[in-house]
Amino acid sequence: MHLRLSIFLIFPFLFISCASDPQSRSSRESANRFTSSHNTGLKSAPLLKGVVSRNRAIQHALIYSPRLQSLRAELRALEAETIQAGLPPNPEIGLDVENFAGSGESSGFNGAEITAALSQKLELGGKRSKRTMVAALKAAALKAEIASEERNIRIAADRAFTTLLEARKLRELSEQNLGRAEENLSTLNTLLEVGKSNRIDVGKARLAISEAKENLAEARSAESNASAELSQIWGGGSPNVTAAGSLDAPRGAVPSNPESAISRHPAMRAAALRFARAQATYDLEKAKRYSDIEVGGGVREMRDANETAAVVGIRIPLPIFDRNQGNIQAAKERLDSAQANGRATESELRSRITKLSSDLRAARSRASEFDTRTINAARQGLTDTREAYNSGKASLLEVLDARKTLFKVERGQTRAQADLLRAHNSLKTMTNN
Repeated sequence: MHLRLSIFLIFPFLFISCASDPQSRSSRESANRFTSSHNTGLKSAPLLKGVVSRNRAIQHALIYSPRLQSLRAELRALEAETIQAGLPPNPEIGLDVENFAGSGESSGFNGAEITAALSQKLELGGKRSKRTMVAALKAAALKAEIASEERNIRIAADRAFTTLLEARKLRELSEQNLGRAEENLSTLNTLLEVGKSNRIDVGKARLAISEAKENLAEARSAESNASAELSQIWGGGSPNVTAAGSLDAPRGAVPSNPESAISRHPAMRAAALRFARAQATYDLEKAKRYSDIEVGGGVREMRDANETAAVVGIRIPLPIFDRNQGNIQAAKERLDSAQANGRATESELRSRITKLSSDLRAARSRASEFDTRTINAARQGLTDTREAYNSGKASLLEVLDARKTLFKVERGQTRAQADLLRAHNSLKTMTNN
């Protein structure tokens, strides 16, 4: 008798243990597979190389930015969680067997009482609608955050592309500068053969070539680094990218109403939605003060009397100790936090717009110093100095100074144009409504 009772008591534990082992093994196997494959399972950006336009580089960054891909995946997860939040609790079915496998009249199943019942939890206080609202606002806030991040990625890609374009132009100027130095040395060698030059000047010209080659090497390295930085924005792929286009003056006016730009910026919309989510969370936590009711009903069979009877049950938790007071207070504090974060976001946007506006004014001032007349004057100065040297009216040092001046003015113009283009495009994207 006691042996049979022990078997009945031990059997459920053996069943649960046996049923859980395959699941545990499956979990371990899944973890092992992830550990061994996670390095190769991540999707990288397609290879982008060669000559690339500004629009193509920006669109490539918007599509394949790892940061944006992560946020978009999280948004899809939140949308799925919104669906889940709106689902009601599942009904439960229960089966109870009592008064069996005992002694006397309770031996075997002759005196057993078997109860089959169906129960359903009823959520009170509008918990389901409030829970759905919290999930929906969380997804909406992330969607606005993605829009804000897209602007940041657009700005970063545009600035990196301009930097690459600037590096390409500086590399081309360095090549031209080296060409002028080599041309100068060739002229000096020709004059040396006819006795109109000297070896000291030839030596100085050779040193000038070495300096020009060093400048060219630095320019090529800067272009390679700029290409790698642009490629990094879309998650790598290849740093072998060359920028197409020019550093011409930017087109289009920049919006002049910063307050309107701030209020319409997706970052402010995200901040407002996060505050709304905090408010909805606070309402949800207050609703959780009300205990949910579980109702059920079923049939009971009493085998010893060969009778059946209906059973009805209701369960109501008593909110004596746990009235969700801690979560309500936490939600209230997070409501204050969301409000403060909104003010911080507004302050940060205003600071960024102010700085970009200042950068744009400074860049315009610098760009105006390097107009076409300045470049033409430097080029004409180098030509006149060379002619004067050939006729014995100027020294080689004056020729070298004229060439360095032209190279300096050309590089200054390129950098001023790049600064102007970066500041203009960044501010325009930042304030675009």
